[in-house]
Amino acid sequence: MKLSLSAAAAPALELDALDIACRARGLDGIELVVETADYIQSLAARVRAARARVVALRAERVEDCAGLLAYLSGELGVPLSIPLDAVTGGVLPNLAQVFADAGGTLLLGFATDLKQVVAVTAALESAGNPPCVGLAWELRPSSEDLGASGAVLLAASEHLRLVRLYGGGPEQHQQDGRGIGPLFVDLAISGYGGPIVLTPSTPTELPRWREWLASRQSTGCGSAHSSGEHEVDVRDVEPRDRLGTILGAFRALPRGATMRITLDHDPSCMYYALEESEPAGTFSFRKIGDGPEVWGAEVTKT
Repeated sequence: MKLSLSAAAAPALELDALDIACRARGLDGIELVVETADYIQSLAARVRAARARVVALRAERVEDCAGLLAYLSGELGVPLSIPLDAVTGGVLPNLAQVFADAGGTLLLGFATDLKQVVAVTAALESAGNPPCVGLAWELRPSSEDLGASGAVLLAASEHLRLVRLYGGGPEQHQQDGRGIGPLFVDLAISGYGGPIVLTPSTPTELPRWREWLASRQSTGCGSAHSSGEHEVDVRDVEPRDRLGTILGAFRALPRGATMRITLDHDPSCMYYALEESEPAGTFSFRKIGDGPEVWGAEVTKT
């Protein structure tokens, strides 16, 4: 799993500036928000010129410009997500064909609602499970009950290719105690390897996101290279025991000490688990490795 950022968090930033800000924050890529046909036609060239690390595309509707969106998805080699209600009637088979012809990928966004995800997976099966169509989880911890998230993950896992987290970043502490940490651990254990895209929960949060991006202080998942005082390698630990092992080792650290963790999956979920379980301001977290077989993180008790 790799943490990325939606361009919705900084709509006024040019693509190259947004990429620089994401790199400074240790974020692994950008989700571009596509709004107009003219924008679509020039976007592929702009991405190449900026050398931006684009991991996904987002549109709120698709039917009036499906061909262009499918072309852009295929040209950039990244999926396009849309809200589930943007696909009306029996248009899914036609959309699947358009994206297949263009070499693109379409992802249908669903809420943390078991009935909804069961219905959409059934619709995919009825359409023949086209390989160019998958699912994107629209995760809203500030307004959704994540109590059923485990069942939702189980139902969606075969088709899940993107997680869009409404929150995170400067909103992390507002979402403490809402189950994000355990869910991220479940995602890692399930083998999910797609992007996790952070996006503002509401437009009123945009000023905070601008400030957060402008600041390069170490907050959340970042990248660094420093030596740890304590080594914890959990690659041979049973997945169900890894979180407990890491939390136990962290709690045993003296203040100011650093623990280096070695894993066989992206450590971002561990950051959220620490956010969930530990008091605010008691640790800093930095990614120090990026796979594909070995990942690392350093956690310092502050």
